[in-house]
Amino acid sequence: MSPLMPASIIDAKSHLQPFEERLLDVVKQGHLHHISQRPRLDLHYEDEIADIGRARRLAKGALVHLASHSECWQRQTLSGVIPKRVLARFSEDDYGIYENRVYARLLDKIERYLHGRLAELRGLQATLNQALRFYEAENVDYRLREEICRLWGMTFNAEETSNASKLLGETLEKLERLYQTIAGLQQSGLYLLVSRQAQVTGALHMTNILGHDQHYRHLAILWDQLAKVTQAKRATPAERFRQNQSLASAYSHYAGLVMRWALLPYLDGQDEGFWAGRRICLRQSGLEWQLLSSSIDQSSTPEDVLLTVVPWLSDATAPEVTPQSKERFIAWPAIGLEMDTAYCQQQWIPLSPMDMYCTERFGLLIDQALSRMALVTYAQPLQKIPQKVLAQAKQVSGIQVNVERNELIVTEALAEEAATALKEALRASNSTSQASALERHNQVILALEKCPVCAGRAPLVFQRPAGFRAKCQGCRTERYLRQQGRISVFEQLLHERFMSFSVTGRRAFAVEISDYEVIARR
Repeated sequence: MSPLMPASIIDAKSHLQPFEERLLDVVKQGHLHHISQRPRLDLHYEDEIADIGRARRLAKGALVHLASHSECWQRQTLSGVIPKRVLARFSEDDYGIYENRVYARLLDKIERYLHGRLAELRGLQATLNQALRFYEAENVDYRLREEICRLWGMTFNAEETSNASKLLGETLEKLERLYQTIAGLQQSGLYLLVSRQAQVTGALHMTNILGHDQHYRHLAILWDQLAKVTQAKRATPAERFRQNQSLASAYSHYAGLVMRWALLPYLDGQDEGFWAGRRICLRQSGLEWQLLSSSIDQSSTPEDVLLTVVPWLSDATAPEVTPQSKERFIAWPAIGLEMDTAYCQQQWIPLSPMDMYCTERFGLLIDQALSRMALVTYAQPLQKIPQKVLAQAKQVSGIQVNVERNELIVTEALAEEAATALKEALRASNSTSQASALERHNQVILALEKCPVCAGRAPLVFQRPAGFRAKCQGCRTERYLRQQGRISVFEQLLHERFMSFSVTGRRAFAVEISDYEVIARR
């Protein structure tokens, strides 16, 4: 299974949903615009004492009020009273009727729905566009391009990607027009006349207007369809807890899938194998994943944790804390971030099927961890070697002997016959632990001689005091181990000398090894 975007997700998301088709039809027929410009309304009456010039209609009881309030008289005549102020009835248009509140709140709900839907489709479109660019990319190392296109090709080929991108673009264009239409309705007409505080709570109450008016009746239909879409996402606290548990578990399994792909050059798709004289194991612990190494011949030896990945399904956009352990990394979706510029940031590593570099990021993480594991033993002396074995080792190419300190150092890969003879000599001298260590050191060099880029053989050339250089004749990848003060620095460089992760992926990197790590792994 490819760790990149599944085709089923794009197929399901790239078509208009039933609610969207209905909304598009209602907008095309102009029902929402008609309601906005010619809404139903009610008259609101209010009695008020006003000057006689403003009064158009007398309120009920106006004469009684005038008779009992002489201050409202202009003057009194023989025939009666000439009023100065009267109790008048004023009317004004009331746009806040129930049906209009439904209209305004429906626009709010549609706007929120379309905003989320557009963000989702734009993310898918960005992934498809990135895939199309990879097929024709010239500024990306060809090996990186071929590997990513191979993984993507397990989901889509170039033609299918182009067709999916076209369909997604058409859907995106329609929804963007709908979003602009809804935004326009929110900035004019009836929407501005309905108070923002006027909410519609509970189930929709079907009035005569909502049920029979040729325009308003579409509001009820849209309201019900949108409610079905949004209510499917609602849940009780207990249900939400179970859903979050399920999502966290699924995200953890996805992290394991990506790590298996990243470990493919070492474990060939399995969770356990052997590399550089050590047993390498990928193991899940709860939701976390650990890359472990242990001795092949000493099962009682505790396992070393080379790498721990903590999957964290969150919409956080930036790292909040940094894990204290250098071997511990937090994997999160990195929603809304540009993810192709750096493979990892402060021990936070992006993990998303929408990231074309996903397996490359974890591959580089694993390459660094396993390289560090192997390199801590390179050119380290094997101590307490019997003098008889030292004399024999002097005749073997790739071994340096220190007779005074009873030590030998393996600097190059040993011939099979010579290695076997030395191990037998050590066992005969009751130095079984040294024989096992000799085998491990030789296996480390054999593993390091294999070019990680093209899998060709690149012999190590020892450089004092404890470094080497290796150049692959096939792909011309160069690797160096150098001493810089109290640390060792390992560099892997492509022939083109590009070091940008977005250009080379996992094929070029550098890693530092401290003296403490060397001592701890002896």
